[in-house]
This record gives sequence, C-alpha cells and structure tokens, in this order.
Amino acid sequence: MLVLDSRTVDSAEVRETVTGFVADRCPWADLTAVRLVVTELLANALHHTDGEWRLRLHARERLLALELEDTSPVRPSARQPDFGGGGGFGWRLVQQLADRVDVRPGPAGKTVRAEWRAPADRRAGAGVRERDDRPVRSGAAGPAPRPVDRVGSAAP
Repeated sequence: MLVLDSRTVDSAEVRETVTGFVADRCPWADLTAVRLVVTELLANALHHTDGEWRLRLHARERLLALELEDTSPVRPSARQPDFGGGGGFGWRLVQQLADRVDVRPGPAGKTVRAEWRAPADRRAGAGVRERDDRPVRSGAAGPAPRPVDRVGSAAP
C-alpha cells in the first residue's frame, strides 16, 4: 500500500510516485487513466476543500484501488460541461476511466474510491457493477480494454 498526504507531498510528486507504484505493482493497468483520475480528484480536493487530502493506493495481483480522502462532506456530482473554461468534465472523466467509483462519507469529509481490474477480470465480471452508486446491468456496453502504458513519465 502507498499512502501520500497533503502535508508531505505536492500534486506533482503524487503523480510521479503513483506512476512508479502502479508501473511496478500493476503492469496491466492503464497509467494514463490512473494519472488522470489522480489529477482530477486532487484538483477537486484542492478547489473544493481547505486543501487537505490523503491518497491511498492498494495494489493486488488483479485489482488496483485508489482512495482519496478530503475534508469536504459534499459528494462529487456531474455538472453541465462548460467549454468556455468553467469545468464540469472531471467527475465524468473519473467515472469513465475507472472500472468502479464510489463515494463514502467519513468523520471529517469523504473518501472517493476508484478501482481498476486486470483486463481478464473486467471481461469476466461483466455482471452488475456500480459507478457512483448507480447499477450497470449485465450486458451493458462497458469500456473496451485499454492499452497498457508503461511510460515512467509523470506527464499524461
């Protein structure tokens, strides 16, 4: 497990550290997708809270889980995208890039959890999945398997 928090690292260090951790422990994972989810969740924590956050990454053989805990109790929600620079893309992007996303209230805010399964597990588990507490029924079109990105750079 990897644990990072706002008192010890900045967001650029988080991206670099996450990249190395995922490349080493989950070579099947799409690093671009993981980095984008980390970037979006950190940006939301910095923009919508007092800036304190804690990120945990759990890597197992066939599952990668990212948890970002922040100090706001407000659940993320999809907004109408603003193509004039006002945002509204991040939460939708997080939901599209992860295999599963959920939000849990906590004693001092909330925790957003994103999970990725190894490609074979994604196909085998095509039954009921949840994204933001909404069930996705069996047979629904899911994301196509993503190519593996093993680039060690922190850039997307």
